[in-house]
Amino acid sequence: MSAQPPAASLPPSGLRGYRARTFSSLAIPDFRRLWLGNVGTMLGQWIQFAAQGYLVFQLTDSPFQVGAVSFARGISSVIFAPFAGLITDRFSRRSVLMVMTTLSAIVAVLLAILIVTDVISVWMMYPIALAEGITDAINQPARQVMVYDVVGEEELANAVAINSLGSNTMRVVGPSVAGALIGFSGIEAAFMLQAVAYAVSVYFTSRIRTQGIPTSKSTSSVLRSMMDGIDYARRDRDVLLLVVMAGIPSLLVYPYVQYIAVFAEDVLDVGSVGFGFLASAVGYGSIIGALLAANMTQIKKRGQILVWTTFVYMALVTLFALSTNFALSFALLVVAGIANSIYLMFNQVMLQLTVDDEYRGRVLSLYVMVSGITPFSALLMGALIGVFGAQVTVAVFVGLAATIVLFIGIFSRRLREI
Repeated sequence: MSAQPPAASLPPSGLRGYRARTFSSLAIPDFRRLWLGNVGTMLGQWIQFAAQGYLVFQLTDSPFQVGAVSFARGISSVIFAPFAGLITDRFSRRSVLMVMTTLSAIVAVLLAILIVTDVISVWMMYPIALAEGITDAINQPARQVMVYDVVGEEELANAVAINSLGSNTMRVVGPSVAGALIGFSGIEAAFMLQAVAYAVSVYFTSRIRTQGIPTSKSTSSVLRSMMDGIDYARRDRDVLLLVVMAGIPSLLVYPYVQYIAVFAEDVLDVGSVGFGFLASAVGYGSIIGALLAANMTQIKKRGQILVWTTFVYMALVTLFALSTNFALSFALLVVAGIANSIYLMFNQVMLQLTVDDEYRGRVLSLYVMVSGITPFSALLMGALIGVFGAQVTVAVFVGLAATIVLFIGIFSRRLREI
């Protein structure tokens, strides 16, 4: 049974009232523990993203190898995602989170030991990336479903926004901490801190009283249960629309992030310092967007907000691709981050509120799967950038995505009315 937020009296006005509204879901003890666990997990992941790319480049001096290791992680996550949904729908979600996060910590410690003992080789990074992709595939839908388990429907929108706030804050903090540790203590220190962050996550997750036990445990075979989840998402038009709305940015927009360095060097000519600002711009905007989204919990017809914030996000990234002015490019990415954060909150909340409990884990695993297709399209984007240049390629990709979303928004009355 999901924990419900305590009955609240009329919140105070002014700054105290704003804080009470913005962080209302954190008043629920179980969500507070889950949130701290999620922050620990996201800190570890963002440290790992930064440190792993640096390590592979140091070992090989090859940008291709950096991309290939990232691709290995992405493809394992996509392939394993349907199994992850089945696990989420069959077992205690709290236990699943603790086991998967513990395995992630063990992988981080193993990697640090390989570096310290000087036996690390680039081939080892591929099985490690595959293992990380599998644990991510299970962790992500389980954590999203667990948010619903501990807060219920009333506080779900605020909880998703606050969860996003923690994630986006770690998106800025994690790479910065990793860079500082690599510079002062060596790259192995970054992976050890990653393991510590995961250990902290396991501790707070273990303190959650809500077990997150599925309401219905299917006795069907693994393959049959997976197909049932896919068939359910295909039959339910609302669920299908929301999954498609999650997949469009992953396929056509998010790959541009991997090529921000190209814009910094070849288009804007701002070097490594400018690259650092551009790389963090969306993260700063996402933090602002999450704070705004946390106060948008009472909005009805969320589908309209979903469509238009998605379109605005894509339009702003298209303008970024065409910009040749650094200040304008930075500002566009910050505002794009605000729109993207609001879009993601509404997409996740609408999906959680629409799906039946029995299929919640499997549908959210599909959400994770379509969100994980970015490495595939990033390879195509990179090849086309080599032929047509970064500006034209990214503008065409993102402009196409914006056109599709606008078409859906205009002609899908059902999505506008959800």
